[in-house]
Amino acid sequence: MMWDESSLSGLQAQLAREMLGSVTAFTLGHRVRLVRGVVHAPDRCGVGRVVLWDGRELDTSVAFDMPLTDTHGANIPAGDLTAALRRASADCSAHQVEEAPRDAFQIPVIDASAAVHGFVDHPRFLVPDALRAAAASFSDPTESDEPAELRLRGFLLLDQATCRLYLDTPTTQDAAPFAIDLPLRDEEGSVVTGMTGAHGVLPVLLETGELQRMRKDAHDPYCHAVYDLVDWFTGR
Repeated sequence: MMWDESSLSGLQAQLAREMLGSVTAFTLGHRVRLVRGVVHAPDRCGVGRVVLWDGRELDTSVAFDMPLTDTHGANIPAGDLTAALRRASADCSAHQVEEAPRDAFQIPVIDASAAVHGFVDHPRFLVPDALRAAAASFSDPTESDEPAELRLRGFLLLDQATCRLYLDTPTTQDAAPFAIDLPLRDEEGSVVTGMTGAHGVLPVLLETGELQRMRKDAHDPYCHAVYDLVDWFTGR
């Protein structure tokens, strides 16, 4: 049997990374919206067009024109655009879709400029946005030629304010990973996606032995140890 990685743990890491794309599926009430396509808006400079549909019937498709820069001309991070699009699609009414102009494929096109710029001024993330951001910081391929120090083996949303990431090193083989708990909300209770600093600081905590001080007395069959970084990040 041939594997793409040196061990089954590598295949597990690939699965975790692949599943991250489904964590933030676009939802409208009880209905799911998937991405049908991403193109540029042909008649507008600096605007991307994202087409959503229900995954079954193409006539459910709706396109949203998303500005790629804010009102000052600065680029908008892709994660912010994704979160803004989720809000825009949730707020879109059937009347707006019916009255919207249609493109060459007869897909109604909604101008989401106001929704995107409003989100940039007053971000409103959802818990899945924060979960994906935290896990993705350990799953994205590094730009360096050096192998990543830590690898995402899995992730789990513990509650509305905390996630657990299961990590190891690429040389761990099939030993059980360790886990870290990260906050998804700030001290005021707002959902945040800025806890990605764990990716940079965790190797230092491991090397200096500081991580051991954060070991949590918790039974988790998915790992050999749990380290609680919630207080460390929130300053409690």
